[in-house]
Amino acid sequence: MTADRSPTAHSLELAFEVRPGGIGTSIIAVRPTGAIETRRCHGVELPYDDGSFGRVVCRGLQLLPDRNRALAEMRRVLVTDGEIEVAVRGSIERSPLFARLADSLERHSGARGAAAVRWLFCMPEPDDLRGLLAAAAFEDIRVDVVRTIDRFPSIGALLSPSGSEPRIVPEILEGRVLADLQRSLGPCVDRDELLITTETIVGRAKRARSLRD
Repeated sequence: MTADRSPTAHSLELAFEVRPGGIGTSIIAVRPTGAIETRRCHGVELPYDDGSFGRVVCRGLQLLPDRNRALAEMRRVLVTDGEIEVAVRGSIERSPLFARLADSLERHSGARGAAAVRWLFCMPEPDDLRGLLAAAAFEDIRVDVVRTIDRFPSIGALLSPSGSEPRIVPEILEGRVLADLQRSLGPCVDRDELLITTETIVGRAKRARSLRD
């Protein structure tokens, strides 16, 4: 892939997703002029020169089979002392909607069906992320656990995403799973809105100066 040799950008935002066709990366680059560029790539290789960015932000790292390779690419495109911010999902036990969704899928389709949900939470402890960042030659590592409450119009809206978003629940199981969640999530509904508590682990660090630079 040919590198982008345009002027150094301020920041890069990455979102990783894994589908049957492989790993996809959504990229937003903010240029020094304020211009915003968007693109999609296949795989984790980034189409930019070494040291092109002062800051990289990413989400979805926990989904990747080779997280070390992805972090090495992010480190490569950062300037020395450049900053990285990585957000992954925390514990599924502290995200009640998804815990109950996984339980329902396991009940109706077995452990394999529930794995698609539990996989989203496969780096549940702060030390998981801290260790990855340290191994990838980042320093000044800070890891925080952030708990938020989000509002959704309904449980059904979560099970049947619009547009190109992947479907977590197979259409054939949607009715049964929806019934399970409506029974178990009643206390989470307020004024006809669904209140969802989620936990996110956020790691921030700097590209280390090392003999490898």
